Amino acid sequence: DVWRVNMVSVIIPCYNARQYICEALASAVAQEYVHEVILVDDCSTDDSVACVQAWLDVHAAQTADISIRVLQNAENSGVAVSRNRGVQEADGKYIAFLDADDRFAPGKLKKQVELLEQTGACLCNTARVLMTPDGSLTQTIMHTPEKITLAELEKTNVINCSSVVAPREILLKYPMHLTWLQMLRAYPYAVGIDEPLLEYRLSAHGKSRNKLKSARMTYRTYRLAGYPVWKSCRMFLSYMINGLKKYATH
Repeated sequence: DVWRVNMVSVIIPCYNARQYICEALASAVAQEYVHEVILVDDCSTDDSVACVQAWLDVHAAQTADISIRVLQNAENSGVAVSRNRGVQEADGKYIAFLDADDRFAPGKLKKQVELLEQTGACLCNTARVLMTPDGSLTQTIMHTPEKITLAELEKTNVINCSSVVAPREILLKYPMHLTWLQMLRAYPYAVGIDEPLLEYRLSAHGKSRNKLKSARMTYRTYRLAGYPVWKSCRMFLSYMINGLKKYATH
């Protein structure tokens, strides 16, 4: 159908992800509605980019109808800057984010795009299933509400970036770091699909284990978003309690 052309641009920020990046890429190009994949390398010191190129050489036929670009940052700038650069460079109607160590489950983007088309929501995220560092899926699923309001988000962050699909024109207006809070101040709600369509990797040195850094960034986000200290502290306490509940067994 004509409406599916140039539908989704997948943005994959990458830093020293040679072990996982090709799994992420393969899961993206296997999705329906994908128009392009933009990998933004944040000055990796390993051979992540070479691994991607080797994978593309082998899978040239599989990726013939998809534009795949590798952008390289001039200096190490962090994941938010890399995502924002990808959004700027993309030309799809929708943006899907994918971390370099995660994977999309089959059918993920099709379900999200069609829900966004039906509802006109500002964002769609999904539940996620946790996987071990070696890529084995666990039985642990992190659920998401099917409707997410600002009040819900102020209690705890139920939106995982790797699961998000959103209109590019909205993400251009609300770049990282305060994206979800800002968006839900301007739009009535986001939607969620409570199916484990994102395979989220737990790694000893990756995002899922860097709790102190994540906690600091979360509190800083509340303050930068304009919340007073008392409300930022209350929101942060809720975030910590919910985080302990989610990852208590991992």
